[in-house]
Amino acid sequence: MRDKKYYFSDKNQNIISEDQLVGKKIDDLKYFFTDYQIKKSDANERIFIMKKSLLGLFKLKLHLYLTEDTVYDYAIQI
Repeated sequence: MRDKKYYFSDKNQNIISEDQLVGKKIDDLKYFFTDYQIKKSDANERIFIMKKSLLGLFKLKLHLYLTEDTVYDYAIQI
């Protein structure tokens, strides 16, 4: 069980929580992640850098796992 729940907002102040990511099309989510650096982008996985700490040594990353441009799972890792 996670202690902290993450929320993302777009420029229109629409908010989505991390547990609402599953089942969404990546095209519908792209505006929520425009402020994050992309570490990896391919057909099966997208990795976004959410936060850097200690001079960039530690990074909080959001992994989105995709099938046919739809998120089927995600992970938030250091």
